[in-house]
Amino acid sequence: MRRVKKSIVVVTMMFFSMILFSMTNVHAANKKLKVNKVYTITKKIKGKTKKKYLVKVKIGKKIYKKKASSKGNFTIPIPKQKVGKKLTVKAYRKKNKKWKLYAKKTITVKKKTVKATTKSKYPGKEDAIDLEQVKKDLAIGKEIHKADLGIGKGKYYYSVNYGSCKGSARVGYVDDYIYVDTNGEFVTLKPLNGATLYYTVAGASEKPMTQLEEPTFDSEQLKPGQKVVFYCGDFNKNGRRGDLYLKVKAYKNGKLIAVSYDFHYMIRLISLH
Repeated sequence: MRRVKKSIVVVTMMFFSMILFSMTNVHAANKKLKVNKVYTITKKIKGKTKKKYLVKVKIGKKIYKKKASSKGNFTIPIPKQKVGKKLTVKAYRKKNKKWKLYAKKTITVKKKTVKATTKSKYPGKEDAIDLEQVKKDLAIGKEIHKADLGIGKGKYYYSVNYGSCKGSARVGYVDDYIYVDTNGEFVTLKPLNGATLYYTVAGASEKPMTQLEEPTFDSEQLKPGQKVVFYCGDFNKNGRRGDLYLKVKAYKNGKLIAVSYDFHYMIRLISLH
């Protein structure tokens, strides 16, 4: 009889021990301490715990700490760490005016793999133009477009022989370096963003675009801050065609960065007799 009672006592104790152990594990599982991944480039440890809890990170002999916000978020500035370094993050709750350990988590510093940036299919703004390729494309007489569809600054152009004008070309970030404006009577040309321009000009009735001299370092030039204005009365004096042909090359830091062989509208003169 005594053995039976003793067995019942032992079983009962084991049962309550299991319940207590289970409750302890549930309590531990419910503890809230989340820490974001830390990399070799990380300057701030971020995470989440209970609101207003104190969070500490010990690195060497120094302790970095910060109270969590009312939503439990925390951010603790730290020095960059080496890969493989183990950091222990501890959260404390205040009880009886003293901070008691609530939860802790150990994290390992990882190496940050920098994702390869997607390379633009277009050259950079100050990359040199392949002039020889442009000349070859112009020579075949075929109309070629292989660049941005949009127009204006920040757009890369590669257009040759476009429209009905053989010998025309817009290559590079033309609108970023070459300013051309026409109102039908005057055409204004000036360099932008530190470029130097070399140009040749003729009326459409004087010679076709293909025969207009290509600008060289001996041609007319415009330095930053300068401009030139062409008056329509000085070109196309026979009055049959009013377009102005203008070949311009833009250089910066010794590199050819934009080409504009273009026609610009000018008022067509009408004979009254």
